[in-house]
Amino acid sequence: MKRLPSLRKHSVVAYAVLLVVAVTAAIFWNSYYSLRRFESSTDALLLSKARLAEEVFGTLSSDYLASPERLQAKVGELGSGERDVAAIVVFRRAEDGEGFRVVASTDPEDVGSVRSELPFMLAWEEEAGSAFLTNDAGGRYWNIVKRIDADSEKAGLVFFRFSLAENDAYVRSAVNRVYGVTFVTLIPVLLLLLHHLRFSRYAIRALELEEVDRMKDDFISMASHELRSPMTVIRGYVDLLTSGCTPEEAREYIGKIEATTERLSQLVDDLLDVSRLEQGRLPIDPIRTDLGGILEALADDYGIIAKEKGLVFGYGRSDTPPVLADPERVKQILVNLLSNAVKYTPEGSVTLSAKEDGDRVVVTVADTGLGISAESLRDLFAKFYRVRTEGTAEISGTGLGLWISREIARRMGGDIEAESIEGVGSHFSLSLPKADRT
Repeated sequence: MKRLPSLRKHSVVAYAVLLVVAVTAAIFWNSYYSLRRFESSTDALLLSKARLAEEVFGTLSSDYLASPERLQAKVGELGSGERDVAAIVVFRRAEDGEGFRVVASTDPEDVGSVRSELPFMLAWEEEAGSAFLTNDAGGRYWNIVKRIDADSEKAGLVFFRFSLAENDAYVRSAVNRVYGVTFVTLIPVLLLLLHHLRFSRYAIRALELEEVDRMKDDFISMASHELRSPMTVIRGYVDLLTSGCTPEEAREYIGKIEATTERLSQLVDDLLDVSRLEQGRLPIDPIRTDLGGILEALADDYGIIAKEKGLVFGYGRSDTPPVLADPERVKQILVNLLSNAVKYTPEGSVTLSAKEDGDRVVVTVADTGLGISAESLRDLFAKFYRVRTEGTAEISGTGLGLWISREIARRMGGDIEAESIEGVGSHFSLSLPKADRT
């Protein structure tokens, strides 16, 4: 199955996705940042309000400390007049000096109790007082503690607690609105993305059809060349035979015609195998097969062929276990690999070997030929693909043999892998399952 074109060929999709992410992130970040600034500003406003109220009350408190009744009445008045005020408490130093006794509070039941928390101790020592944020019972509160001085003497403490419940409720409501706006905004963006994806699928299909059309043109060109050349050769030799020749010349011409006819037959067989494989009609019958016998027979045949070309042929005989494969298909695959090795090796050697690898047997065809670049290796097993270099320009081929061989190998439970260095040589490895796997 052909790979889909890369994403760079579909920039519309990439831009659409980027648009969705960018717009959504911008909306969310803007809303989040705005809300955080709003919350911070509101907190600061409430704190300044609390400090202002504390300052006003502090200026009057020295007069009220002398009269507990008036002080309690004033605290109650301040507490009831501000809904943000959660608590107002006035302390005087306890008689034993170990804490602070409540002399007035918005909660009358607290009057008379003694408190000794650290913020009170610190405020007693620091004239500036202290302010801090707390989370109590699920609510947030600003707390302010300030010392009350009378005639330059420490007279007591005043404690304010302001609730941020109303502010937080508003913030939560605003956050929910932002989420709602973001969601509503996201819907048309997603629809836009789906729209782009739908058209991108059409674009991908169009590119695939262009690729199929290009492959069809390449195939027609290849088939025309592969058919025309042998036919021209055959016609030429027939003309020589009919024009008169010696018996020796006739035998030579007939031999050339037979070789050319075999080449035509191989081309037709390859085309038929492609069609049968794609339709699942190529007969493959894996049985217990003597792989060693097949290798020895092929080594004998290709030893002669390699020698005729001036190549050194090597075969490492070994005790090769039987494999589970179709013997005729194994021969077909190895013939293709060996033929390629001899064809693409101008000088040097071709080697055939086999070894066990776990529950498999791996047959390797190695050569010291032209080699294949890393870029070409990626597409080497693609249908109709041929390596196009200066060294292969004069070598005929259909670009189908390796595709057919790998497809057959995989349908027998095996595979073919290739390793190569351009200008150094290639190794093709056929792996097949053992017949007696443990």
